[in-house]
Amino acid sequence: MKRGYLRIAVITVLMSMFATNVSAQFWKKLESAVSKVEDASKKVDDVTRQVDDVSKQLSPGDEENGEQAKDSISAEDFLKNVPYYTVKKVIETDAEGNPVKNEDGTIKYTFQLIDKDGNVGDRNTAKKHLNSALKSGAIILAKVGGGAAAGALIGKKVGKSKKNAWIGAGIGAAVGLIGSAGDIKKVKEQVKLLKECKRTLSLYEKTFTEEGTPIDATVDLTNVDGFNFMACEEISKTSEDIKKELLASKQAGDAMGNESLEDVEIPDDLLG
Repeated sequence: MKRGYLRIAVITVLMSMFATNVSAQFWKKLESAVSKVEDASKKVDDVTRQVDDVSKQLSPGDEENGEQAKDSISAEDFLKNVPYYTVKKVIETDAEGNPVKNEDGTIKYTFQLIDKDGNVGDRNTAKKHLNSALKSGAIILAKVGGGAAAGALIGKKVGKSKKNAWIGAGIGAAVGLIGSAGDIKKVKEQVKLLKECKRTLSLYEKTFTEEGTPIDATVDLTNVDGFNFMACEEISKTSEDIKKELLASKQAGDAMGNESLEDVEIPDDLLG
């Protein structure tokens, strides 16, 4: 009888030890699983914060009033506000509309950057507008079509400083789709036009002074790296209007700071 009791006691102890060991393993596995879930959640939170940071940089919103747009970059807003600059041959006139003449009797004209509203634009302001628009356009295209791959590609191409660094691989997956297919097609078209504007602006800068006269009087304006400035549209503006519009453009550019002077290159992969 005693031997039977002893056997039962030993079996009970062994079962208890086994159960304890199994329980420890179970809790250890459970703790590991919870840790992995917490890590994944932390990564999602980090990406979300980065998305919000980029939205703040590109469209500050109403933070001063305690309001913050979670996704302030949209195809609709981009298309509504996208800038456009072209070079035009501007005939200067006096207040009565009579052409101003040079000392040799020839009609005075300059080559000016003209914005989409028909006003004379400052070259640095134009560069800031174009770069800002290209950044916004690239983010939109990365969100809707490129996913993580496009985001990673942009991260390598754009935003060299830590302050302006882009999200990279997380951007496409984190934000999701915005805008209709028609809007996205128009965004791509506008981004292509912006890139053409940037090239024209670059040629303009190396060819003309800030006053709009050729830097080199002997240069062939009909062929500056394949661009014919003499074929540009011809318009008339009073000398006073030219000065006022140029000053207003410079002031608008100064208000933007110097951050947007950094060139932006958009990978062709995003344009389809």
